[in-house]
Amino acid sequence: MSASSCLTGGGESESVMKRTVGVVTVTHNDEKFMTEYLDALQAQTHSPDKVILADSGSDHPELLAAKVKQYALPIERVYAGKEVGFCVGTNFGWRMVRDLDYVLFLNPDAFLAPDFLERAVAYMENEPTVGMVTPSLVRYDIEAHRPLDMIDTTGVVRNWFGNFVERDCGLPEAALQRYHVPNDIPWLCAAAVFARREAIEDVVEHCDQVFDESFYMYKDDTDLSWRVRRAGWRLVHHPELRGYHCRGWKKRSTFSRKLRLMSARNEVTTCIKNHSPYVVLSMAKYLAVRILNL
Repeated sequence: MSASSCLTGGGESESVMKRTVGVVTVTHNDEKFMTEYLDALQAQTHSPDKVILADSGSDHPELLAAKVKQYALPIERVYAGKEVGFCVGTNFGWRMVRDLDYVLFLNPDAFLAPDFLERAVAYMENEPTVGMVTPSLVRYDIEAHRPLDMIDTTGVVRNWFGNFVERDCGLPEAALQRYHVPNDIPWLCAAAVFARREAIEDVVEHCDQVFDESFYMYKDDTDLSWRVRRAGWRLVHHPELRGYHCRGWKKRSTFSRKLRLMSARNEVTTCIKNHSPYVVLSMAKYLAVRILNL
């Protein structure tokens, strides 16, 4: 059963239909996710105007090309560079959709409900102070092709110790019932972020970067969220927006030292850039990884 068959959609107003939407996804050897990913996009009640697949040096790009041909979607496959990472690849795709009203930053292992784009556009049209909105994501087992009874994320918060964590991660899906209305959230997970073009343009950095390319990956979405919020835009989790996420990592202990060091370094940079007093904690975490390999 595909992800799109697990979620239902609705109707669409004429005003919402007039708004244009681009989807930007970075791929790297993600063939096993593409059936669910493309099924979910094709099932959208508000069809995307452009879908940019920015490939970061996949070993067999011809497999993705063959898969894409099976779908009636406005897809442009572009080569972003050999293993350039999430940030460079996403920025590459962003420049190809920045003339549209909205952009959806979407991971290849995230699959959206059929009414996601319709509801997201309608909400943003009625809430002009919201810069970015994120759905409730439920964990998905790509090997079994089915959702799990486990929340993946409803946004990003700090825990009691000051660490960035995915809110509600690991709780049963029924816990989503606590959210009855859209709620402000300090940071969003870039697995699925629906953004207003004006909000993104407000925070574009040097060399036309949306995501800080010095990060490669990890904490890039935290940095972008912080910058958008500092620019005066609201970040919102909308409980009526739904989707699934496979999530490539499970536990921090499975990370290599290189990746843990990258994540810790990026957190320090994020705190410095956004004037956070938590930079002291972030530097301590970085030193713990670098010196003690924790």
